[in-house]
Amino acid sequence: MIKCPILNHEIDIGECVTIVDVCDGCLKESALTDNITEVENWKEICRACQYHEN
Repeated sequence: MIKCPILNHEIDIGECVTIVDVCDGCLKESALTDNITEVENWKEICRACQYHEN
């Protein structure tokens, strides 16, 4: 489990990978749950996260 700065709670690594892949354009946004895309500047938050490049 890792702390996601977009959701401000812990998520599993698989969900993190999906979020990163959408952020980087590898997957469509439809792969995400709505609560991610409702966060303003979610992509910038994701890119700044320590887990983004891991």
